[in-house]
Amino acid sequence: MDDDEETPLGELARGFKNRTLVTAKLAAKLGSRYLKASVGMKGKTDAKAVRTAEELVREMGRLKGLVMKFGQIASYMPGAMSPEAQAMLAKLQSQSTPMVAELVARQVETELGSPPEELFESFETKPFAAASIGQVHRARFEGREVAVKVQYPGIEELVESDLDTVGLLARLSAVGTAIDGKAVARELRARLIEECDYRIEARSQRLFAELWRRDSARRVPEVVDARSTKRVLTSELSQGQGFHAFARSATTELRDRTGVILFDTCFSTLFGHAVYNADPHPGNYLVHEDGAVTFLDYGCVRWFEPAMIDVWKRVALSVLDEKKDEFREAYIELGLGTRGKFDWDHQWKIMLYLYRPFMQKEPFTYTNEYVRESYELLLLKNPNRMRTGLPPEWLFLNRLQWGLNAVLAELRATGPWPEIWRRAVESKTEPVPRGGQQVGKQAR
Repeated sequence: MDDDEETPLGELARGFKNRTLVTAKLAAKLGSRYLKASVGMKGKTDAKAVRTAEELVREMGRLKGLVMKFGQIASYMPGAMSPEAQAMLAKLQSQSTPMVAELVARQVETELGSPPEELFESFETKPFAAASIGQVHRARFEGREVAVKVQYPGIEELVESDLDTVGLLARLSAVGTAIDGKAVARELRARLIEECDYRIEARSQRLFAELWRRDSARRVPEVVDARSTKRVLTSELSQGQGFHAFARSATTELRDRTGVILFDTCFSTLFGHAVYNADPHPGNYLVHEDGAVTFLDYGCVRWFEPAMIDVWKRVALSVLDEKKDEFREAYIELGLGTRGKFDWDHQWKIMLYLYRPFMQKEPFTYTNEYVRESYELLLLKNPNRMRTGLPPEWLFLNRLQWGLNAVLAELRATGPWPEIWRRAVESKTEPVPRGGQQVGKQAR
């Protein structure tokens, strides 16, 4: 955090007219970097890219909202920029220009009825983490160390403004493709507006804590209900090593163990309960000495229809068993392929790339090179690019899968992926109701 760059409410609102320009600038610069990386221009120090990243971090950290989220996603996707510039962009995963202390106190009092000094035994006015929707403060409540997430005043209006712009762009860019731009825009709006309501996040956090309560390798901070509202969320303070520091310093054995936990947690929960947290960025993980992981931030949780999950399982099994005809029918039923003009040979090539970790006989290690390979197959040289559908639920599933692959690549994780993947796709789906009123069989 920069002490001299605290942001009052007026400054948070400032820049409405500049937001579209900043978003376009980010997309153009990072898009160019992705394209260069995909044809081999990677790994070199680029002073201009570092300066660009520094500028974008400063600007996006000020503007918050969806603009900052774009930067967070780019920060952990290999190939966006040179390693030095990407490290600069990674600051967006836990840092942004903070609110002034008076504004924090006012927001807490508005939500909880009293100022922080009366509600907590201690409350640090300087945040230790900040992101696109709110910032997090250390405090003490009833003898426990807690983390108090305070939402930026007016952020919901900022997000609405961003969504108006991005929704229009989504509809326009979908013209002439197999994508329903309006449906995708509605999905984006629904998820991000939910993220602005910490009551929904608290329910999701409690749900995942219950789902994983029998597994000590997966940890979820306890919600402090007495100090949580729509715009303030208090949880127990979790201690652990930040993901990037862990990836740099941990032994191969520990990195592999953590990678397996992340992978298994994602897909056993997704296929087993038709729900998952769709925000896999590294700032949401704390790693412990034994390789166990604390999962943070449950603002972007997506529930899925069990019927859709069952079709996805059929797609997965048809690829694993190399049954092309069954794959084709299930892929169309999933809403991603079409019965018209469609290059099924190229799509099969894509599936063999995506399933390489699950079908390779030799132990597979996730690498940045593996992630970069997808840019050409799925984007640059994909003849089905304009013909591939995007059902609304796949907007965040794509984010989840690409993001998870990038996280595993940073860990350079090797694991029994075929065993974990097959067990997940062959599991029985026992969905939990939206909001987590009930929890079925424990995820393992």
